[in-house]
Amino acid sequence: MTRQHLPDRRDPRLDRSRSAILSAAVALLSEGGVKQVTVDAVTARSGVARSTLYRHFPNHTELLAAAFQELLPPLRLPDPDLPARERLLRLLLNQADQIDKASTVAAVVWMSTIGLSADLPADADEQTQLAALRSHVIDSYRGPFHAVLMECLPAKLSKRDSEFATAQLIGPLLFNILITGRPNDAEFCARVVDDFLAGHG
Repeated sequence: MTRQHLPDRRDPRLDRSRSAILSAAVALLSEGGVKQVTVDAVTARSGVARSTLYRHFPNHTELLAAAFQELLPPLRLPDPDLPARERLLRLLLNQADQIDKASTVAAVVWMSTIGLSADLPADADEQTQLAALRSHVIDSYRGPFHAVLMECLPAKLSKRDSEFATAQLIGPLLFNILITGRPNDAEFCARVVDDFLAGHG
């Protein structure tokens, strides 16, 4: 009699424990920033054992990176066949939607984590982990804009030019939502993109 080969099945408990860990880490990140996302705090809030946490996330930096991706997932890239203006507009609308869905506290946490905070940890190892996290966050959220800008603008941009151009596009969204309180709607995003393209010829 031939034995049937049954496909391997993932233990659903692993999915549940990972989800509980991430939910706890995201909540702590939103409430109090990076310093609140400690292994002790996450295990206490999630009810998941420390050994199980380390099965999913081998170190603190990977846990923080996963929490940031849950809180602010990477942007969707627009269809590469669209015209340049439409690609930039779609990307900016995606960014606006992400900012609108995240809390104001999350936006501030995001800004401080990519290097706008002077409150650095004294511990050298923690500084190294935070630098790795900053690098991860920057690559995740700058990457889509860099890809589109390099293809859409008439002259090829240097990496530094691309970073400045990205700041020119995203800056008005953050200012608008945090300072004026007005929505980052399609009309506002279209004006930002049109002003940007006019300034770049």
